[in-house]
Amino acid sequence: MTDSTALEIFAAVQAYYDSVEYPKYRNVDLAAFKQKYDALEGIRTHLETNMKYIRLVSAMSQIIARLEHQNKLKEAPEDKIWSNLSERGMNIAIRPAYRSKTTGFPVEWTDKWGYDCYLNHGYWEAKNYRVMDALGYMFLLKEGRNTLPTDNRPIFNDLGDVMLRENQLDPNNCQGRASARYSIGFTDSDFRKMTGLKLSSLEILKLLLETQRAEFKLTFPVRLKSTEAKQKVHRMNIYSRFFELAAEEFKVRKDGVIQERRYRVLFNTILGELFVNNLKARFNDRIDQRLYALLPDSAQILYRRLLLHHNGPRTEVYLSRIAELAGLNDSNATNLRKTVEQNILMPLQEHGYINTYEETKGLNGTKYVICRNSKTKGKDGGSVKPG
Repeated sequence: MTDSTALEIFAAVQAYYDSVEYPKYRNVDLAAFKQKYDALEGIRTHLETNMKYIRLVSAMSQIIARLEHQNKLKEAPEDKIWSNLSERGMNIAIRPAYRSKTTGFPVEWTDKWGYDCYLNHGYWEAKNYRVMDALGYMFLLKEGRNTLPTDNRPIFNDLGDVMLRENQLDPNNCQGRASARYSIGFTDSDFRKMTGLKLSSLEILKLLLETQRAEFKLTFPVRLKSTEAKQKVHRMNIYSRFFELAAEEFKVRKDGVIQERRYRVLFNTILGELFVNNLKARFNDRIDQRLYALLPDSAQILYRRLLLHHNGPRTEVYLSRIAELAGLNDSNATNLRKTVEQNILMPLQEHGYINTYEETKGLNGTKYVICRNSKTKGKDGGSVKPG
């Protein structure tokens, strides 16, 4: 093969790749895509220093790996899929804030109860919810001594207890911060298992620090001893993080690259203790790794914020409400509707998290009717409730 022939093959594959509609991983035929990729591999010796060639090979290989991983998860038996228990208060209360040039701090929104809420010093995306799912599950395993607890043991008796503890944990309190009551320890390997993320030790540390850095002041749903299964809400008076983090290096290569770290997460904040309280009160819903791997980020977020903790077979929701729940800010109604349908509703339907959706008109504009039945994946979210 000559160099000119190799360039012709490369140009043809590049044109094919460019013709695939975005997001490309959802709009390719895997078998045909792999054939094109194999053609690229066949001309490597002619173009291995060509940066455009290198970028195309990398992009196509990532799409293939993602689709093959998704297919493996789809075909796996239910008992072979790892599941976490996702704390419900976080999913209800926290609105996402995406990394963007237009995002200013504090991020402000009004919650379903009409209260003003704030996020400062960090962003909050699908990966951050995922981190908290993993940390929560590790905490429950620690509580149950390597098995999930079967009893309900909230920390707080009533909202008065919550307010007292918030005052004790207020860093501006002249008496100083109270000692940490709850913590977990884990390694990079543990984190990868719980999240399904294939990250280096440095990438895990960065993700944990990003999640730890975000500070919230909001209204948080909580289940208490005095109210049992009935939900109450605590309106926070101070900014709070979910946890504090300590990291220790314990496996380092000869060239200085850190391969493994140990971590200690301290839930020594009011938001951290509310999170722990709800975990111990079994105010949780089950999320398995297929949701993380199969759904786009905005679809994951809408599912956990709107559908995960509701069992109803029919949900009616306005386009504006979907945008609010998923953190979408497009002011163009046509573009917003396209984004919601293509990146949220269609993937939810394709992967079995909803049965159907239908666009209708309501008093406040475009509305969607979302239907599920008893066979729909995640209908009750695997909710952990009192028997």
